[in-house]
Amino acid sequence: MNEDKRKGLAHEALSRYIADHHRRCTPERSAVLDMILGLNSRFTIDELCRAIDEGDFRVSHATVYNSVKLFCDAGILRRLHLQADVYELAIDPQLTVRLVCRKCGKVREMRDQQLARTLALKRYQSFIPDGYEVCMTGLCSRCRAKGLKDKK
Repeated sequence: MNEDKRKGLAHEALSRYIADHHRRCTPERSAVLDMILGLNSRFTIDELCRAIDEGDFRVSHATVYNSVKLFCDAGILRRLHLQADVYELAIDPQLTVRLVCRKCGKVREMRDQQLARTLALKRYQSFIPDGYEVCMTGLCSRCRAKGLKDKK
């Protein structure tokens, strides 16, 4: 997908979400979204704030945090639940699948032997894997039930 189409889709999704949820379309939100679209890689909020501070447009850090949350709610961004310096035992070769609720952040871990066997058979050119991490995002049963109740 080319750059202009990607930007157009992101701004269209933001406009639709803002209209559907009776929010205001502010120049600050558009500036933050444009900066994100210009990064072309994963980022932390601190990295995004630094990039914005180096740019021409001034936006408070609170606005950046609130905008990123809004973009996640609108489906424009996806929060990756990656943490630095987290350790677990490597002696147990079983595959753990982390189920992460994108609404409340609750993490549930499950063992999936069938998926582990499937991944063990997978081959990659010029790469020899020595482990796997699988993280699935979605809604936990509590947030899903809450969402259904809110819609009624």
